[in-house]
Amino acid sequence: MARILIVEDDRNTLSGLVEILLEEGYAVQGAHSAKKALKLLAKEQFDVLLTDLKMPEMSGMELYERTLTLAPELKTIVMTAYSSVKDAVEAMKRGVYEYLTKPLDLDELFVILEKALGEQSLARENIELRKQVKSTYSFQNIIGKGEAIQRIFSTITKVAKTQSTVLIRGESGTGKELVARAIHHNSPRAGKPLVEISCASFPETLLESELFGYEKGAFTGAEGTKKGRFELAEGGTIFLDEIGDTSESVQVKLLRVLQERQITRLGGTETIDVDVRVITATNRDLEKGLTEGGFREDLYYRLNVIPIVLPPLRDRREDIPLLLDYFVKKISLDNKLPAVSFADKTVEMCLAYQWPGNVRELENAVENAIVLGDGAEILPEHMPFHIGTGAASAAKLDFLKSKGRTFRDKVEFAEKLILQSAIENESGNKSKAAKVLDISLRTMRYKIKKYEL
Repeated sequence: MARILIVEDDRNTLSGLVEILLEEGYAVQGAHSAKKALKLLAKEQFDVLLTDLKMPEMSGMELYERTLTLAPELKTIVMTAYSSVKDAVEAMKRGVYEYLTKPLDLDELFVILEKALGEQSLARENIELRKQVKSTYSFQNIIGKGEAIQRIFSTITKVAKTQSTVLIRGESGTGKELVARAIHHNSPRAGKPLVEISCASFPETLLESELFGYEKGAFTGAEGTKKGRFELAEGGTIFLDEIGDTSESVQVKLLRVLQERQITRLGGTETIDVDVRVITATNRDLEKGLTEGGFREDLYYRLNVIPIVLPPLRDRREDIPLLLDYFVKKISLDNKLPAVSFADKTVEMCLAYQWPGNVRELENAVENAIVLGDGAEILPEHMPFHIGTGAASAAKLDFLKSKGRTFRDKVEFAEKLILQSAIENESGNKSKAAKVLDISLRTMRYKIKKYEL
């Protein structure tokens, strides 16, 4: 039952509002002063604070500011005379949820209350979800309960305590940057900077200046001295994403940093000591780069001290329902939309799909479904079209590859797919589909009945 605290110095107005809201099924407490309201807030939890704006001793705005420390999740609605609307608008700019003008329009009051309570419920659901996920299936926003991801959690915990260089491997979208952040934030360097840079985002010359900085006059446009990312990460961690995309020149300089813990700015001669932990990541086959000459062998062994390999989402399908639940609540909260759920068929479709874009693709698909959906349940048709077709193709391939099926089973399954495709291509016209397949209409009807098409 939603709990509402009403604060109004006019006792008649207060008792009337309490009575009306009690009749509507709310749990209501009344206070005729802000001081009494603060005492109640210190002892009990409320969902909404409905307070008069103009009151003696302490105004509704002062009360609201005091609640920010006592009950930061509380939704505050202020009531004010029409002449003080300007003050109410100013209060909303400072974080008050909504305002109502006196005399109150009860229909408007109920609409605003329900909206506030809906957002409050969603926020608390999300907090509870995050607590649950964090305690059981999460490590710094990496979600998963399967054996593969639990091994990653264990590795992160061990590695974070050390100063070792880490190389994170995995396909795009598997969460390599989340692992890097988890290592840093659980390490002795957590209070120092975590500096992230995508090596593929910069051309060679610009990447060097970004990493190592430059002196005034080092190149055209270098009008002053600039510190590089290694200097900015002093005492902390630098995360070099897409390390496999670096040039020979950059690789040589990175090798020196790892060996000597020193850098030299572009255009400079002074060596600068750096105390930085290095974490790198790539989705490339570095071993192939070694044999083809695109990646230095000595740098590879310097980077690959502690390898962490992230599995693609298709190899940890047991985590998909948990990720769906996590993302739907997170995205709904971020967009201030009502909570929705996934239909069983939608979950089955997601489990069948291969997810080439991994967790990132899954999150984007959930956001697409929530924003474009039109109900309390996400149906298969609300998901991006390619996921449904991809899941169907994967399911068909799995059937044909399965060892537990006889040759006859597979032939009949393939025949059924051919018939379905022909009928769909001819917009349901079975006569035309029979002609395309070069079979009689009688045979077509027999097959349709046999396969229940």
